[in-house]
Amino acid sequence: MKILVVFYSWKGKTRLVASSISKVLGADLKEIKEIEERRGPFSFLSAGYSAARGECSKIKPFDFKLEAYDLIFLGTPVWAMRPAPAVNAFISKAKLKGKKFVLFATMGIFGGKKTISIVKEMIEAKQGRVVSSFIVIKTGGVKREEMIRRAEEIAKKFIKQGRKEVR
Repeated sequence: MKILVVFYSWKGKTRLVASSISKVLGADLKEIKEIEERRGPFSFLSAGYSAARGECSKIKPFDFKLEAYDLIFLGTPVWAMRPAPAVNAFISKAKLKGKKFVLFATMGIFGGKKTISIVKEMIEAKQGRVVSSFIVIKTGGVKREEMIRRAEEIAKKFIKQGRKEVR
């Protein structure tokens, strides 16, 4: 089974989790990148506002083909209890029909369940299928090693359970 872990990360926490999952699963790892990098003192507020409105940001073209993968892990940070605009853009641009997904979210404090629900609805609207989901960890105030440990634990559970649903 060929697996892809695709993610968006602004501050690097979702990247850390995604790379840890990819390593354990032996999966390919690809990052969704925005064309304009978020900077400045108001970027946090504008990012949350864009997420709350369900907006899509402008992202760089994919350097991979989803058709080549049997299973896709899709990761997003939680912004304003919603997926990041770059993930919205990825879903809107990608051909998802018939693809199987495992969703994961990283969050500072809360909002992961709602975010996963929103992403699931978007994928299913494009005829993709979500076979599993999990909220990796609350990343606010959590050490890097703990985030890695939790991500690896989830990936190992996924393998142990025959690559089925993980909670």
